[in-house]
Amino acid sequence: MDAARRQTVYFLIAGLIFSVGTPVSLALTQPGVAGYLIQPVIFIGAILPYLLGAALWLPSRSPRVSRIGLILSAVLALCSCILYAAILIGLIPTSGDMMGFGFLIIDAVTTVALIVVTLTAFALLRFRQRGSEGGAGL
Repeated sequence: MDAARRQTVYFLIAGLIFSVGTPVSLALTQPGVAGYLIQPVIFIGAILPYLLGAALWLPSRSPRVSRIGLILSAVLALCSCILYAAILIGLIPTSGDMMGFGFLIIDAVTTVALIVVTLTAFALLRFRQRGSEGGAGL
């Protein structure tokens, strides 16, 4: 495994820790919300964007694709860190019976954004490669 893919894995793991750790931490520290947050669907939803990122970014042997995966995984980890840290320290207030649904919405938006941004980056890479090969491009 080359350095870019190894760093991509590290960024994915860091984001995953924040994504899974935040509901667990809130369930342990806020009274009465454990029943809403300690649900299998919450954890499946939290894991999904990172597994999808690994499936999209890690298999390719192209250095350009590995570099795109590294950049996108770093952005994903940074956004995850900022969002979940804000939830943990109380900048984004959390309470009530819809907390689990809120985490599912965050996970769904993250997954859709990851797919759209990845497809856009790969399409731009493809068009650049086609243009550098002397083809007509667009």
